[in-house]
Amino acid sequence: MNTAPHTTIRIVDPHAHLIDVFISAVSTTTSVTLRMPVWTPGSYMVREYARHVRDVRAMVGDVAVPIIKIDKRSWVATCQPGDVVTVQYRVYAYDLTVRTNHVDDTHAFFNPAAVVMQRDAYAGSLPLTVEAPHDWAVATQLDLVQQPTWNGDVTRWEYVASDYDALYDAPFEIGTHRRAEFFIAGVLHEVVIWGAGNEDWPALVRDIERCTRAVQAHFATIPYTRYTYILHLADGAYGGLEHCNSTVCLVDRWGFTRPRDYEKILGLITHEFYHTWNVKRIRPAPLGPFAYGTENYTRMLWLAEGVTSYYDNLIMCRAGIISHTRYLELLADDLRTVRRHPGSAVQSLSDASFDAWIRYYRPDENSNNVSVSYYIKGAVAAFLLDMHIRRWSDGTRSLDDVMHVLEHRYRLEAPGIPEDDTMQALIAEVVGGHRPAIDLFFAQVINGTDYLAYSEACAVVGLTDAWFSGDDPLCTIGVTLRQDQQRCLITQVRSGSAAEAAGIAPFDELLALDGSRIDATRWKARMAEYQPGTMVTIHTFRRDELRITHVQLDAAPLDKMELRSVAYPSGEQAAQYAQWLRMPTESEG
Repeated sequence: MNTAPHTTIRIVDPHAHLIDVFISAVSTTTSVTLRMPVWTPGSYMVREYARHVRDVRAMVGDVAVPIIKIDKRSWVATCQPGDVVTVQYRVYAYDLTVRTNHVDDTHAFFNPAAVVMQRDAYAGSLPLTVEAPHDWAVATQLDLVQQPTWNGDVTRWEYVASDYDALYDAPFEIGTHRRAEFFIAGVLHEVVIWGAGNEDWPALVRDIERCTRAVQAHFATIPYTRYTYILHLADGAYGGLEHCNSTVCLVDRWGFTRPRDYEKILGLITHEFYHTWNVKRIRPAPLGPFAYGTENYTRMLWLAEGVTSYYDNLIMCRAGIISHTRYLELLADDLRTVRRHPGSAVQSLSDASFDAWIRYYRPDENSNNVSVSYYIKGAVAAFLLDMHIRRWSDGTRSLDDVMHVLEHRYRLEAPGIPEDDTMQALIAEVVGGHRPAIDLFFAQVINGTDYLAYSEACAVVGLTDAWFSGDDPLCTIGVTLRQDQQRCLITQVRSGSAAEAAGIAPFDELLALDGSRIDATRWKARMAEYQPGTMVTIHTFRRDELRITHVQLDAAPLDKMELRSVAYPSGEQAAQYAQWLRMPTESEG
C-alpha cells in the first residue's frame, strides 16, 4: 500500500495573501496526524509557523471527518484504516523574509517548512503538485517529474522530494520574475529576480557568475547538477538563507549603484553560496536529519556561519571582486568589533551557537553585554585559526586545507561532524601534530572567553594591528543613543561603564549635559570638550520622572584599527601573504 502523502499547493487568492494546501494520504490506522514545523533549517529560531494556519478540515471523498487540534502545531483526523484522507487548510502569507512566505498579485514565494505539514511516522518520498496562474513561472531546486500542464487559467507543476528534509529545503518562487542562466563546467545555474530597483540586470548576472566561480574554485567538486539563485528586491531589505542546491537573498532594491552597498549584496550572495558546501554538506551532526518540532542544538555554528563569514569577503578578494586593501579594511572592522564588544568576555563561541535559539534572533538592550555573534566572532576565530595553521605547519597548510578534508569526508549523504574533539583531531592531522596547541586554541577561542590577541596571527602574513583614536572624543560614559524625533533615548548601557555605575539605564531619555540641552547628533561634539575624569551632570527622564545624575567620565578606549603591512616583511611573510590573498604584499605592489 502506498502511504506517501501527496501535497497540492494552490495559489488561487493572491489578493488575500493565501496559500491553499491539500494533503492526501492513505490511513493505516484510525487516524492521520499532521504537524506543522516550528522552524526552518538555517534560521535558528522557533517561528511557530502554525500561527498562520486557518480553515483546517478533513475529508474522505466528499464526506467531512472529524479533525481536532491537539497542540500548538498538530492536528489529528479521525478515519478508518484504508481511507484516503485529505486534510485541507489555508496559510496566510504576507511576510517578506527569506524564511517565511509572501504572496501577492505579482508572485508567491514560500518555504515548504512554513506551509506543508509533516505526516507522523512517514519517512519516504513526497509527491508535490503546485497550481498557479497560467502566466506565472516556477523556480525551485526540486526537479520536475513531467512537463507542466495547463487547465484553463491554471498551470500545474509536478515534483517529488526524496523526504521531508529535501522538501523543506526547497523554496519556491512562483510568478512573473525575470530569469537568466549561465553554465559552469556544464552545470546549469539560474538566476531569478523578483522586484526592481536600480540594478543593472546583465551586470548583476555576470557578477553572480564571478562569485559562483570563485567559491567553486575554493572546493574540489561541484556537488549539484543544477543551482538556483532566488533574489528578492525590496526597500531597505537584507537577508539570505542557504539551501542544498539554491539560495534566497533579500536585498535593498536601491543598493546596486553605491559601491559599498553593492559590495554588501555580492558578499551576501557569496556567503549563501559558500553554504552549499559548508553547512549543507560539511555540517555539524545535529544539523541533519532534522527534527522540525523543536530546537536542533549545536555548538558549532562558529564553523557553519563563522567560517563562512570569514571566507565570503576573502574569496571575493581572491577573485578580484574587491581589492586586497578593501578586504583588509573589512577584516579590521571584524577584529575591532570583537575587541570592543563587552559580550566577548562573557559568552564563548560554542555557547553562542548553542544559545542561538534564544539569543541571536531575539536581541535586547543588554545583548551586547552578555552575548556574541557567531558570525562576526566566528569569522575572527576562523582568521586566527587560519594564521595558526600556517604557523603550526611552517607555512605548508592553511584553513583551506582543513576545508578540503572536511569536503571529502562529510558529504550530503554522510553523517555530520561529531561535536566532540573531531575538529581538533582533523586539524592536527592536517598540520602534522601540534595537538596540545590546537586544544589550547579551542579552549581559549572557541570554548572560552579569553582576551583575543591579534598580533601573533597578523604577523604570520606580515601585518600588524594598529590601534588609534582617530577623531573620537577622549572620554565616554559608555552609552548608545538614538534620536527619536525630539527625544534622545539611551538604547544601551555598556557593562562596567561610568553610566552603569552612576545608575543610568537603557530607555532613559537624555535631556541635558551640564545644564545644556543635548541630543544624539551633538553628543560626540560635546564629549570632545571634556577630559577623562571630569565630573559631569546629566539630566534624564525615566518613566516621566526627572533624574539628576553625576557621572565621572571614563577614558575612551582606542576604537579605530587598521591592518598595516610591517615595514620589512620577511620572505616567508610575503609568501604567506601572497598565498593567503593570492596577491603580493603592499611593499611589492
